[in-house]
Formats: sequence, C-alpha cells, structure tokens
Amino acid sequence: MYDGKEKSTPVSNRGVVNTCPKSPIACVDWFSCTFFSARNWQELAALFRFPLEKFTVKEKGINGYLKSAIWDNIEFYFEGHNDSMGIWLNLGGQGCRQFEELFEHTKWTWIEVFEFVLEEKANVTRLDIAIDDFNNIFTIHQLELCMRNGCVASRFKHGRNFEKINLETGKTEGQTLYFGQSEVIFRFYDKYYERLQRGKYFHEDIKTWVRSEVQLRGDRAKSALDVIVNNDMDLGDFLRGLLNRYIAFKVKGNDTNRARWKNTRWWDKFLNNIGKIKLSLQAPDKSVLRTKDWIDKQVLASLATLYISLGSDDKLFNDYIIEKGKSQMSDHQLQMALEFANKDDFRNQLKTDMISYIQEKKAFSKQQATNQWLQTAGSIIQYNNEKKQQVSN
Repeated sequence: MYDGKEKSTPVSNRGVVNTCPKSPIACVDWFSCTFFSARNWQELAALFRFPLEKFTVKEKGINGYLKSAIWDNIEFYFEGHNDSMGIWLNLGGQGCRQFEELFEHTKWTWIEVFEFVLEEKANVTRLDIAIDDFNNIFTIHQLELCMRNGCVASRFKHGRNFEKINLETGKTEGQTLYFGQSEVIFRFYDKYYERLQRGKYFHEDIKTWVRSEVQLRGDRAKSALDVIVNNDMDLGDFLRGLLNRYIAFKVKGNDTNRARWKNTRWWDKFLNNIGKIKLSLQAPDKSVLRTKDWIDKQVLASLATLYISLGSDDKLFNDYIIEKGKSQMSDHQLQMALEFANKDDFRNQLKTDMISYIQEKKAFSKQQATNQWLQTAGSIIQYNNEKKQQVSN
C-alpha cells in the first residue's frame, strides 16, 4: 500500500516516450465519475490508496458541490446541494497522469478502475481517450481539405475549425478541428506545435505529433466502460469501431451516397493502426522535466524544512543532497540526465526557467520589504504629525 512518503523519485518509464513509437498510442486523458455508495471522500480516497494527508480540503466546490478535497490534479467534490449528488471524482489530463504515476504503488490499472466504477454503479460523467500519432499518418491540413471539399461522411451535420492566427505574420499558430456535440465529440489537432508554443520539450526522435481525441459523456461514457470491461474488447477495436460509426474522410466520388465513396488511404491506414492499440501510460514528455515537476510539487517543501533545520548551512545541505542523491541514482536516471545535459537548448532553457523563478521571487521579496518600510515610514510620519498637532493645540 502506498503511504504517500517520498521514498525516491519515480524511475519507471511510465508517462514517458523515450523513442518515437512506430504506431499510434492511446491514453486516458480525462476521467470523471460520481459515487453514491461511499460515506465520504476519505473512504473513496482510501479505496484508491491515495495518501489522505496530501489532500487539501476547501470550503469551495463547483457544479453544485459546496466543498472539495484536492491533491495537485486529483480532485474530489462533495456536499452537493442535495443528498443525491454523491461524491464526484474528477481527473483532467494532468490528473490522469498523476493517477498513473501512483499505479506502481497502488497496484491499480485503468481496466481495474473501470471495473470498480461499474461494480459500484457509479455515474460516469466523462471519458476522454487520446490517440497520439508520431509518424505523420495524416496532417490537420488534410482533414481540413476534406471538410472544405465535402469529403467527410459523418453522422454529424457540421464540423468546426478553430484557428489561432498571428496578426503580424498571418500564419496559423494552432488549429483544432471539432466534430460532434454533447455526448460524443471528436477533436483533431497538432499536439507537437501546441507544446512547442508552450515551451515544452521532446525526445529528439519525436518530429511530429498529431492528437486525435474522443470525448464521451453520460451514457455514452458508461457504455464505453461496459464494452471495454465486459466484452473483452481491446481498446483499439473499440476506438476503430467508434470512429467508423461516426466519421470517415473520403475521396470524392460520383455516388450520391457519400458513405459509399472510398476512404482516403491515410484514413484507412490510421484506422488499421489504431486497431492494434493497447491502453498506454505513455505521454511524450521529457523525462527530466517530469522529474523536476515531481520534485517541485512533492519534495521541495521537505527539502526546505531540512535546510532551515540545519541552520541554513548551504555547503552541508548541498553536499549531502548531491552526494547522497548520486549514490542512489539508477542507470536509467544517469543515462537520462546525461542525455538531457548534452542537449544545449534543453539544458539552457531549464536553467533559464529556474533562474527566472529565483529572480522573480527575489524581486517580489524586495518589493515586499520596500512596501513594509514605506508603510513603517508612513506610520512614523503620521505619528509625528499627530504629536505636532497635539502640541499646537
């Protein structure tokens, strides 16, 4: 059982793509459900083997819930406006990644989570599955051309195209295509470009990354869990069947029934490849950056406590952390660190980010000190003026 103690930095390859996958991969990118049988959120958290002491309880909720218990990106909402609202577990994209990082300790898998949700007769409110292609099977531009040329056969009447355009250059800096609404939505976008815009890093093998997302809500989401768990259906078969049912990109033909036009070669290739997909815990983030994020959230407060307890002895603290840390590094961690250090752009950007934070923190502290001094000086001046007023009276 996971006790929530930071024993060592995660070293497994969960959550990281170290080389470019040869076929698409899929991961759960959003999951939320409402439980009605649990007495309180603590009971649910214990069932999932979450460390209760990590959660912060707030007198604030959303969607009709009055309170929340939150640990980074894992969220429980409770005490709804009426007793029938139950306890809502909400895991966004980062919440799913955080949940997966605990799998090694909690012994859960997504399939087991889905089974548990169905057994508890929970209400599944949302399930998003992301399909990531790193081999340029198709581009967003090809999808857009099919839309504009009337070459999309779909149960949906309309598609939507959202673009972010640089007004100085006129160039597109982000584009997402949407199909569907309400309980079933498909999204397609260039994930590689989106993450570059946000200053994220990739393994050098990753040169392209197109994400296709399936978003299911309500009954469609619960039905998806039921099909995956009880019908012994591979995730890839389920996704391929879902896409085949709702949307297809076609080569223009003469038949009045667009559904009978031939699929484009790249769409058939995509469907054939995702038929082999298994549920992955992988996401193509740079391992060193994920390690830093984990340290920022889970370890730094404990390190600061040790540092202050040593009387702020910089040399002793730094020597101890570095020497003991090096002695505990695995071969995988050493290789990962050396690989990252040899990439000048990655290393320099990481340093820049860390330096910027320190400078901003110091500037803020300096401004705080200045404000306090000005406040104190103002109080002294006010006191002297009041004294002078009393004397003159």
